[in-house]
Amino acid sequence: MNRSDSKKKKIPNKRLLILSVSLSAIIIFGFVAYKMIFQNQETNFSLKAAILDQLSEYSPNPTFNTTVTNLLKNAGFNVSYFGSKNATVPFYKQLIESNYGIIIFRVHSALRNNTNIVDLFTSEEYREGAYSEYSNLLSIAKYLVSWMPGANQSYFAITPSFIEKFGHFSKSIIIAMGCSSLKPGCYGLAESFIKKGAKAYIGWNETVYPEHTDHETETFLDKFLSKNITLASSIDATKPYRYYNSQLNKYVGSKLDYYPPSAMNLKIYDLIAEAKNANASITFNSLERFSFLMASVNFKSKQFRD
Repeated sequence: MNRSDSKKKKIPNKRLLILSVSLSAIIIFGFVAYKMIFQNQETNFSLKAAILDQLSEYSPNPTFNTTVTNLLKNAGFNVSYFGSKNATVPFYKQLIESNYGIIIFRVHSALRNNTNIVDLFTSEEYREGAYSEYSNLLSIAKYLVSWMPGANQSYFAITPSFIEKFGHFSKSIIIAMGCSSLKPGCYGLAESFIKKGAKAYIGWNETVYPEHTDHETETFLDKFLSKNITLASSIDATKPYRYYNSQLNKYVGSKLDYYPPSAMNLKIYDLIAEAKNANASITFNSLERFSFLMASVNFKSKQFRD
């Protein structure tokens, strides 16, 4: 009687052990599979694109947004649009950490006072003591033109150091549509993206107004995405912008340019094809490995049952 009771007590414990081991193995192997399937994809060019439209409140251009979105979608990108209210410090951090293949910054940019450093504007008014954890990564920006709404306000601005701290760009294309975003001798902002993995950075070498940057960015993207011509040839298809510089008392030309020079022969469809092939290969190999791991779990479970 005692031997029979003892045997009955051991059977549930054995089943519980089998269940526990099996569940633990599934959790571990599931985590490994997730790492293989999803995190490996982040090392390749991404078919996600983002438009951050900080100008949407004071210089909206729905036609630009529609045209550019369609160009990107037709090229195979999944497009996310973010308006002026999204252009905050936390959102910039989220955006540059998210591994977009193309990021279009329709935002103001400017040289910091008495420096050769270019910063990107946010739409977030400066507040004393805010973002103290980023104290060395942000600057304070103001609009120079008096007619601009909010010209008397100070705003947080994103520095190259912020990009280097948080950025993640796997062969990404960065398009900075603001003033002096690629001013000669002021390449710190461009270099911050390249250092964190971006393939190319496009920007203006002088002041530019919204309607002109919109038109020429559309022209560039049409050539680069639809016609699949090289980065350098796509830039050459755009037109310079001329404006009167009151400080210099003369007209100054501003043109779209790219960085680094070694990216001149870059074609977007090469990156797209590479991304599709890599994703297909990673998904197949990862699923194959995952199937093998799950078969191992079933085998181990059977051994325990036997």
